[in-house]
Amino acid sequence: MKGLYLFSIFGYICVLWLTGIYVTRKSSSTEAYLVASRSLSVPFLSVLIAGTWIGGVSIVGMAQGSYIHGVSALWFQAGIWIAMCATSVLLSRILQGKKTYSILDVVGGLYDKKTAKLAGILQLVFSIWIVTMQIVGGGAILTVILQGQLSFREGMILTAIVFTLYNVMGGFVATAYTNLIHIGAIIFGIFLGGLYVVFNTGALSQMASQAHYFSPFGDLGIVQALSWAYINFTLGVLAQPVINTASSAKTPEEGRKGILIGNFISIPVVVMAALCGIVAKYVFPDIPSISALPALLNIVPPFIAVFFLLSMWAPLMSSGSPFLMGATTLAIKGYIAPALNITNDRVLLLVSRLTTLLIGAVSLLLGFFVKEILREVTWIAVLLSAIVYIVFIGWAWKQVHSLYAFLSLLGTIAILILSFAFGSYKVLHPVWPVTLYIFIIMGIGVLTRDQGKGQEP
Repeated sequence: MKGLYLFSIFGYICVLWLTGIYVTRKSSSTEAYLVASRSLSVPFLSVLIAGTWIGGVSIVGMAQGSYIHGVSALWFQAGIWIAMCATSVLLSRILQGKKTYSILDVVGGLYDKKTAKLAGILQLVFSIWIVTMQIVGGGAILTVILQGQLSFREGMILTAIVFTLYNVMGGFVATAYTNLIHIGAIIFGIFLGGLYVVFNTGALSQMASQAHYFSPFGDLGIVQALSWAYINFTLGVLAQPVINTASSAKTPEEGRKGILIGNFISIPVVVMAALCGIVAKYVFPDIPSISALPALLNIVPPFIAVFFLLSMWAPLMSSGSPFLMGATTLAIKGYIAPALNITNDRVLLLVSRLTTLLIGAVSLLLGFFVKEILREVTWIAVLLSAIVYIVFIGWAWKQVHSLYAFLSLLGTIAILILSFAFGSYKVLHPVWPVTLYIFIIMGIGVLTRDQGKGQEP
């Protein structure tokens, strides 16, 4: 079986790298490399969005979450699904009818450059951490599958090398083409393997008698479950990969359709991953939770196992790639090109490729510090929550002074650091003190603006 798995994995790698090589000629300019020359059609946009939210966090992490918490882990993803619907409605406002590249353009349209730069850094940190999560998921899957032949670290390294290299070659065009391959592999494999283990183990009916596995809020409780959904709503609504994808569309209307279709593609896949995690708890009650999904390969026939395996590994790259390219776009357009004053497009294209490579390497190094996927994402997602707050308040109340938005972002960083320093994150999720803080600060900004208007002659 291990030989068959290795053959399948390396065959899949060849397909991806050949695709990356093929589309390299389509990425001969910086505009093509970063946003596919703004020419992508609805099918490519749909698989980009679906792939963004079907990743290590949503598949391996969701199986891990449901292994521990049951179906209540789906609250984690529910916020993303709602966010994508909201983003499609707000898309014209996000893109503002101009050549948008990143969150820097969105925040920069409301506040000063200093605030936009800080927001961009927070978004960049989050994007790199998400890429890290995909790499960790890849290591977890390959370790379980190829026990004795590939260590956890080697699995992480292989996963990072595969999707980083095809993105270095073909940029966002490669991300679009390979995500078409990934989504096909994911949907076919996860349902083929998932339905097999569900119907052949009888696990779901047995687990239904457990205390919390099929309870809507499970052992999480209503507060934590809704917190996860709320945090991920703020995570998704202005996420850099979504902005990148929408910016690469031929028209805003096609961008809107792509977001909605991609969102609906992702929902049943994530639900199936959650059910697989519950099956794993019944069949393998004492394994490490992060191994919940790959452990199921031990109970499926070889002809199913090959496709099931690819459906577990492909999401790590389908999600890692958009976040990797989103981080590259943000870094190049927001910081590197302006700082180095690069005007030559050939030079900028080379720097873009080197930046993609560097971000992939940094994400790999960070992977050695990850413990539990779902929880750690919700903690770091607070950085995006802060950005969403200042953007929405800026849209609702024009001319709020940039100082208040800047202090809101700066205070978010301080609150997050203090939460970990004093251990308060174990009792109260950082999003709630951050929410209170930002609404107070921005509320002062709104009142100050209104008072200033009242004093005008």
